[in-house]
Amino acid sequence: MHGNDLALVLTGTIIPNAPFTAHADPQTRRREYLAALGFYRQFAPVYFLENSGYALHNDAEFAALSGVELRSQPLSSAAERGKGYQEFEMLDGWLASEAQPPARWVKITGRYFFRNFGRLWANCQRARNADLLIDRCARSHWARSYLFCVTTDFYRRQLAGIYQECDDAQGDYIERVLYRRLAALPEARVRLFASEPRLTGVSGTTAESIETDARRYVVKRILRKLNYALDRRQLWYTT
Repeated sequence: MHGNDLALVLTGTIIPNAPFTAHADPQTRRREYLAALGFYRQFAPVYFLENSGYALHNDAEFAALSGVELRSQPLSSAAERGKGYQEFEMLDGWLASEAQPPARWVKITGRYFFRNFGRLWANCQRARNADLLIDRCARSHWARSYLFCVTTDFYRRQLAGIYQECDDAQGDYIERVLYRRLAALPEARVRLFASEPRLTGVSGTTAESIETDARRYVVKRILRKLNYALDRRQLWYTT
């Protein structure tokens, strides 16, 4: 893959080792990651980062996926501090070891699907002057970590090492830690997605469906358009 491409990065833990994980069957998770990779690789080259020790390269179905680069990462140094800790620890490790990382990339929590990903992808392609596209809500002090588009330079300067502030048992979820970090930075090049993500999948924490309710989705689309038209950098409604 070439360093100037806009790429996709999917994070995964096939054999879960974090606390508060109800959706824990490795074979089910494996199938979900394969389905997600099969879907997202139609848009761009994909890096799949996995940190459970699962033998990715020995799995014929993963190895056969064209357009997907498999990147096995070490087991987490502090898995008990939660999924956000592990995910951003993986991202740091990947950038430290990747010889030629993409200049910009879209990070997706690996098993999640977005029904309108074509629109979200188009947002990312157009937003070349933004360092970071991410949804934040001022009312809840929450940043959506499951989907963002970032430049490698911005990530290295502003977000590297952020995982060390996470500890789910203390309520320091990555969404709160990330919100605090971004709140301390100039707003100029941190923007919202122009489109409301329509998420579907199964929560790793609760094992429950996280399908976006259709009526709420319509309301959120309208509110986001107002946000965007007025050049607001954070959402008026909770995430």
